[in-house]
Amino acid sequence: MPKPIKNAATAVAGLAMALALTGAGAVVTVATASAAAASETGAQGWDVSGSYGTQQECVAAGDAGVADGSWAQYRCVLFEARWDLMTPA
Repeated sequence: MPKPIKNAATAVAGLAMALALTGAGAVVTVATASAAAASETGAQGWDVSGSYGTQQECVAAGDAGVADGSWAQYRCVLFEARWDLMTPA
């Protein structure tokens, strides 16, 4: 398989695995580079509440915040190889 096609197939498989691993109540957003740039300073109406090395760590932190009443919803956004935990402002 040519290298560009193999890389694209690997990226698609990784995205599918990431989406399959999300928790039942979690809202996980995988943003594109242009949309993710907003996460650096916070998207309109959302604050960055943490940055994690894996999606599972981000989802666990988001679920913990929901459980303790810190926020009612959250998003995990992939930005520059890190998962940003976004919570309502």
